[in-house]
Order: sequence, then C-alpha cells, then structure tokens
Amino acid sequence: MSKKTTIPVEFFSDIICPWCLIGKRKLEKAAAMHGGITLSIQWRAFLLNPQMRREGMSREDYVNAKFGVAGASFYERVANVGQEAGIDFQFDRIKRTPDSRPAHGLIMSAGNKAEDIAEELFNSYFINGLDIGDDKLLEELASRYSLSYPASETINRQIEQDLKDASRLGIQGVPFFIFNGEMAISGAHPPESFLPVFDAVIAHIS
Repeated sequence: MSKKTTIPVEFFSDIICPWCLIGKRKLEKAAAMHGGITLSIQWRAFLLNPQMRREGMSREDYVNAKFGVAGASFYERVANVGQEAGIDFQFDRIKRTPDSRPAHGLIMSAGNKAEDIAEELFNSYFINGLDIGDDKLLEELASRYSLSYPASETINRQIEQDLKDASRLGIQGVPFFIFNGEMAISGAHPPESFLPVFDAVIAHIS
C-alpha cells in the first residue's frame, strides 16, 4: 500500500456556523473518496458576530435581527443540506446565540485534541442546543481533556491574529479552507470539488 500524502489545511470557521460543520463533513468525505491523503487541520478563528456581548443573546432575537421573516426558511434549507451530509441539526433546541470567542480559545488551546474539542462543541450546540458560551460548560469540557480554561493571553492574541489574517485575505464568510498555504476553497462545496485541489497540492508537494 502506498504511503498517503499529508495535506495541511487551515480551516477558518466559527463554531456556531452550521455551514462550517457541513463543510467539514464534506471535506472529510472528499478525503475518504480520494483515498491517497490524510488531512492535518489547523483551526483558525472567525467570528460571525464580532460585536456579540459576552453573555450572548436569545436565539429568537438573534434570528429575527439577522434574517427577519426569512429565518425559518433559511434554517429549514440548512437542515435539509445537513441531512444530506449526515448531520441532524436540531435548531429548535437552541435557546441562546453565544459569544463564540471563549469556545475558539478552548479549541486553540487544545493542540492535537483541537478536532475532538471542536466536534464536542458542534454537537453540544447544534444537536443538544446547549449554550456553548457558558463558562461552566466550557470549564467542564476543558477538564475532561485536561485543558485549562479560560484561554491564556497568548491564545487570545492568536485569535485576534486569525481575525486580522481573515480580513487581510478578504475572507467574508466561512467555512474557508486553505490547502498547503496556497490553494483555497470558500464555502461548503460538494466533496468532488475538493478532489482536484488535493491532486494539485500532491503534485506540488511531490
């Protein structure tokens, strides 16, 4: 069996973004379809709501302010796309839209456990409807993985740097993937869309 090529992926995302979870699942499916690669994901912070107050806000108020009467149809469409990607979004369970900075801090503090932490947060928010901005929830999650919470000042500076990098790169929405520092895909595209990018990166690395 030939050795698989490891492709570095910078994944700009927000943990409260359903399209980011959908995009991650499609990326994973693409890697499985390709068969000749493994992905080394670096989590990069992006804030859908950079001005969100620390305590967050009610989900109902947030959806009404952001989408108005179109909110229900928007999330119905996201739920349908999620089902196709194997995700059973439970938007009705979500009662609060959180400030996601502390969650980003926990992910970025986690080193090689970052993906596990992110998956737990995605599941807590989108499936169980929990408030992932709640300090107690984040402290308990950190404790299970032997991590400290809240994040250090070094991590907080990295979050700010990620936000600056996203602005510099012209990233206006997520998910946003950068492969091997040179090729980018914006959005939750079908798995097949990633395959030629994988091949181009492999050719460059080789």
